This record gives sequence, structure tokens and C-alpha cells, in this order.
Amino acid sequence: MKLDIRSPDALIVLTLLLTLLRDAFSDVPFPKDQREIKFPPDIPKPRPGSSVPTGHLRPFGFQRRPEGRVHEYNHFLHPFEFYETHVSKRKPVVFRQTITDSPAMQKWSDEYLRENYGDLDVLVEVKKENRELRPKRMKFAEFLKRYMTDSVYIVSLIPQEMAHEVKVPESLLCGTFRRRLLETNLWMSSGGTASVIHYDADHNIHCLLAGRKDFIMIDPKYSKELELTEEHHMTGSGYSKLDVDMINLFEHRDVGKVPWRWSTLKPGDCIYIPAGHLHQVRSYSRSLSATILFASEPTFDQSDCADATFEYTDLTQVRVMWTYKKGDKVIEIGYMDTENIRNDMISLLKEKDKLSAHWFGHYFKGMSAMEDEEVATEDEDIPIEAYEIFATFDTENKGYLTRKQIEEIDVEKLKNFARVLDQPSGPVVVEVEHDEL
Repeated sequence: MKLDIRSPDALIVLTLLLTLLRDAFSDVPFPKDQREIKFPPDIPKPRPGSSVPTGHLRPFGFQRRPEGRVHEYNHFLHPFEFYETHVSKRKPVVFRQTITDSPAMQKWSDEYLRENYGDLDVLVEVKKENRELRPKRMKFAEFLKRYMTDSVYIVSLIPQEMAHEVKVPESLLCGTFRRRLLETNLWMSSGGTASVIHYDADHNIHCLLAGRKDFIMIDPKYSKELELTEEHHMTGSGYSKLDVDMINLFEHRDVGKVPWRWSTLKPGDCIYIPAGHLHQVRSYSRSLSATILFASEPTFDQSDCADATFEYTDLTQVRVMWTYKKGDKVIEIGYMDTENIRNDMISLLKEKDKLSAHWFGHYFKGMSAMEDEEVATEDEDIPIEAYEIFATFDTENKGYLTRKQIEEIDVEKLKNFARVLDQPSGPVVVEVEHDEL
């Protein structure tokens, strides 16, 4: 029987043959299992006479060999040592096999999560990160039903109902760090996720509970070469619109000049990502992580560290600024550190002893102090919300705040201010539009 090369069957056979030839002769193999993917990648030498730059139209990381691994320890550091050697210097570090005693590592199978936490809400995004899309909100059980076949993953606050099964790293258990825990995040996917190149406003300890994650870490001084832009004014975070799956080096020639370090996390490992540090992350197979965002200060107050025991501590035993529990209308992820608001208000005082409502109004409007105080006394175009917020701070109705009053503003009032300044990251109502995911 002869095969007509114009027939559909012949086209199918031809396609299969071309696929086999491509795989057989490609410079970079296509592994059958995501867990076999080599990282850092092997970078072939440029072919003689070729004008094509190394890593052209390849994923980010193929353009240049790494400088080496991120520094590692096999234990968490004492909080003060952690501050001195890494946080104050904004130097990434990996802690190997440091959360193996966290119940989440042993318990959090899909079946367990569905049975125990399926009625909780989570925020869901599409796998190839797009910062211009808003997350969607759905029930955890619905996500677990879909995530192995749909291109979705979770980035959400860890619900309070799950917090007792998540360990707090010992490096955060005293001093400034324990008092400045901002939020805790849950990350979950079926693998195959790729983040954009980005930086965050807050310090972050990212701990892997299941799967594998590859991290590319880059010094912030290379922001220009990677075309980083600020996400929103004064948020302290930003990202690059470069396609991390296919870098066009003829259009983005400087990418190949950027040095980077790497780390691969396995279950039980954690990585510290400093605020402002550039990074790009990929996950493989079923992946599950818990992260803690925290803030620092110019000096580390370790006054309570002498009495700290550093015994096993879970998330319910520490105070976290932004949280979510079942029934909350908003999953308050990504809001600003309220202590930054307090510090901004104190800085507005300069050499004065009072912060007027008018001056605060202009801060509210522009989120920056005006240098000309006479302009700041004008209240045209200042939103009415500014005066309403100020009134919650000015409990004595004097029309001004002293430094002492600013220092004593209740954190819940500052959180209300932050909510006015920023919109929720996800929808308020629990409703999912399936066609958008």
C-alpha cells in the first residue's frame, strides 16, 4: 500500500518525523520529565562564524554562565547574625533542610488540603506571570480540581485556619524582625510556572514545601540592562517586560552582559530574597511554598533576643500585619508596610513640632512632602478622604499632630489609611470567571 504524500495520514507521519529529528539534533535536550531539567543550563559554545548571540531566543539564563551559587547554610542563623551578615547588606542566602519539621511538609497533600481547607478562598493567577492581569478569587477546592489541567497557580495569603501548620524561621523569632512581620503567602502550582524578572518592596524568606524551584538572583545595579520599571509609584516593587521564555538579544543586547547567581530549592529548603533584589523563578512538577514578608530598620533592636528560646514556633504564635481568615471580604495581599506611613509622617515634621491637616492632605495627595510649606497650606484639590483619615488620627480635634501622637497612632488606623491608598489585589466578592483563567 502506497502512502499519498498529500493525504492527512502522510502529513501526520511527516510531522512526527520532523519532531523526532528536532529532538535528536537539538543543542539543548528536551527532558521527558520536568524534574530532569538541568539548571543552570549547559550553554553551547558559539558556532564559528555565527552572528547569532549566545542564548538568542532562549529562556533567561541561557545568555551567560552564572557567577556561582547563592551562599548556603544548613541551619537558620540567629536573627542578629542574619541581620548583620545578610539583611543589612541585602545579600541573598539559602537555608538547606530547615523546615522539615513543619507539619505542612508532611500533611499538605491535595486530598488533605481539599478535605480540611477546601472551603477557604485563595487568589489565583495564570502560570506565565503577567503583572497587568488581576488575580481571581476562588475556593481552594475548586483550584485543586483544576490546577493540574488548567494554566493557573495560587499566590495568596496563607489563611489563618492553615497557619498552625506552617513554621516560622528561627531567623525571624526575635528583635526587629519579629515585630515587623508583614504578611505570609501561599504559592501552589502544577509546575511549569515562570515569573517575570522583578524585585519586591519587602524582605522575603521563601520556603519550599513540595516540588522544585530554580532561582536566578541578580544585583539591583543591573536594573537598566534588564529594563526594569517601577510597578506603581512609590510601591517599592517593579518588573521587566522581557519575555523570560524567549530573550531576543538583537532587541535586548544588554541582557547577555548581566551576571547572576543561582540556587535550586528542594522540599525543606528556604531562600532569603532581600528587598529590592532582582530575581526570576521557575517551578517544576507539583510545587508548594510558604513565604514570609518582613521589614527591617537601619539598626537591629535585639533587646528581647536574650530571653528568646527559639523553640519551634508556628504562624499562629506571632503577630503578622496583614492576614486573611474565612469570611473576610478582601484577601489583603500586597498592601504597604504601615510603619513606612508612620515614618513618612514623622519625616514631614522636619524641624517643626506639629503636622497640620493641610500638610498631611498634600502628603495624602502626592505621597511626598512638598518643599514649599506655603504651597502646602493651600487645600485646593485635596481629596476629602485625606481630612477624614486625619480626623481618625487627631482624636483631640486640634487640627494637628505632634511627633508623640504620630508615634502612638494605632496600627489598625494606619491599615485603614493603607486601604484607602491602595486597591485590593483581587476581587472583593467570591466569584470566578472561568473563561479568564
